[in-house]
Amino acid sequence: MPVPGLHVYELPERLREKGDGAANPWRLGHHSGLALAAFPSKEDALRGAREIADLTDWTRGAGDISADPSFDVHDYAET
Repeated sequence: MPVPGLHVYELPERLREKGDGAANPWRLGHHSGLALAAFPSKEDALRGAREIADLTDWTRGAGDISADPSFDVHDYAET
């Protein structure tokens, strides 16, 4: 686990979709099972985990993180 509470994993071939899903099979996810981001390589996903490591305590539940007024996910999300 690159950062406590976060996981980096590769989608199985059968679950990859055409387009972005096929080009970015590596995922950075929260321990709750929520996917946070997609990457083309394991190294990129690990780098992403390190970049967000200090934003919050990722070992907390997803509900606790999203209810925390000091953490606004919209400040960090690229839409």
